[in-house]
Amino acid sequence: MKERKFSGLQIAAVYASVFLGAGFASGQELLRYFVGFGRMGVWGLILAGMLFSLTGWAVLSICRREGLETYSQFMQHILGKRLGTVMEWMVAIFMFSLFVAMLAGAGATARQGFNLPFTLGASLVGVVVYIILRFDLQGMVKVNVILAPFMIIGGIVIGVFTAVAQVAPAFATHARGMMAGWVISAVLYASYNLVTGVPVLTATAPLATKKRDPFLGGVLGGGAITILGLCMALPLFLHYSQVVDFEIPLLLIVLRHGAFFSVLYLGVLVSALVTTAACNGFAVVQWIHAHLHLSKQKAAALLCIVGVVAAHIGFSNIIIYVYPIFGLLGLFKIIVILFHGYARIKKE
Repeated sequence: MKERKFSGLQIAAVYASVFLGAGFASGQELLRYFVGFGRMGVWGLILAGMLFSLTGWAVLSICRREGLETYSQFMQHILGKRLGTVMEWMVAIFMFSLFVAMLAGAGATARQGFNLPFTLGASLVGVVVYIILRFDLQGMVKVNVILAPFMIIGGIVIGVFTAVAQVAPAFATHARGMMAGWVISAVLYASYNLVTGVPVLTATAPLATKKRDPFLGGVLGGGAITILGLCMALPLFLHYSQVVDFEIPLLLIVLRHGAFFSVLYLGVLVSALVTTAACNGFAVVQWIHAHLHLSKQKAAALLCIVGVVAAHIGFSNIIIYVYPIFGLLGLFKIIVILFHGYARIKKE
């Protein structure tokens, strides 16, 4: 009874954790896609959050109504077998890229935060993720349910404190791009994030046993990431010119505020790395198991080993050059999902 009662919140925790990766928690994504637009970046964050909420709600509603339990079933349902299969392959490649980005973020954190070798940081997170993946869906859900509240509360505390502790005016020194640039940036950000968010949502769809669960999972998950994003963007607005060239900009800011906030932030950052790597790694392992007929344990081991090697491409390079490539793919996906989702929700 207890698991059913809170299944919507469990889905929300996992859904929010998908977006709380190294790019988000480090401040890199917030800096590149929102903060550079000044005041309008705030509206961009709100727009992205709305897309997260509506798409999450739609995906879970479709899965619940049609009895879909895997990403393959979902994609073939909304796109047909041929196009759905092509989309699966492309998404699998992108989710592997995100998994690699999380390991690269771990390496960058070890180097910038602890003066440790890049490879050591990436390898440690790779081992932790491998252990989580050995427990399949239950392992992923439990880790996210435990760490997501800590990341959200910790991130809000850090963002608000480091902003309030400053006297410099926000939004005063930077604003770039055309007027509609913040809209394009927000949609692009939501699009590439949802490329990976949707497979994870379909994996958690069996938890949506009640009619309200799709709403709770999608809207609360999207709302949580929006509030956290606004709070963590505040110090970046204040310190934009000083942190724009750093791989972990928020770490540079937090280190100025004493040991407590530095340790809290590193905890949030490492948790974000682990949960997002686990979510993406889980989806990739499921795909490898289904298409290449490799056991899940062997697939997880292979994924983590290759991921550590590929992480040396560089954290910021992956965010700047790889993520946007998949933005258009995600945008197409959002449009199709919202169209189908609206039709399903209207029938209920």
